[in-house]
Amino acid sequence: MLIVAIGILESRMSNYSTPIAVAFQKAVGNWGYIIVIIGMLTSIFGVAFASSFNTPALIASLANEHGMLPKWVGKKNKYDAPWISILLSAGVTMVLITQSYLFLVSCIVLASFIQYVPSILAVIKFKHTDEFPNHGFKLPGGYTIPILALIISCYMVTNFTWKTLIVGLGVALLATVLYFFINKNPVDTLKHEKYLERLRKKL
Repeated sequence: MLIVAIGILESRMSNYSTPIAVAFQKAVGNWGYIIVIIGMLTSIFGVAFASSFNTPALIASLANEHGMLPKWVGKKNKYDAPWISILLSAGVTMVLITQSYLFLVSCIVLASFIQYVPSILAVIKFKHTDEFPNHGFKLPGGYTIPILALIISCYMVTNFTWKTLIVGLGVALLATVLYFFINKNPVDTLKHEKYLERLRKKL
């Protein structure tokens, strides 16, 4: 679909905020534009609806099971619903919906993109450690591929606007503070260490 849009709009594609919809409009008429927009709105609603359930549950899990957030964040009511997490996620959502659509899209892209950076760093780290044996797997070129991927990732980050990068940096700093300065539940930490030890023995 994206290739078709590029073929139709060519260099003008960057002039439109909904290039695929515009491309279908030029190709088949106004009804093509309407169909693409309806499909996009349906997809957005589906993701938002699922996130309204998933996000509070994840926040409560970070508080109750992993000890990475204060315990009060994971409090639940008599229906076993994490009501504080629901209120927190609703508050953040109300702030975000005041922003432009394109800004929110860029934030989503940045969040989806950044999650691959730890995987690249993990490949570099575990390549010369025995913490997780690779059973003979060797990455061609040694460190060339992960380092090249890391350089490309850093370059691609520079294509985001300063506003998006500042929001991403703020979230990263907040996560760092929560990780290093909030006391973790020693019982959960012990369970995690025992799990890692069993995993090493299996490997």
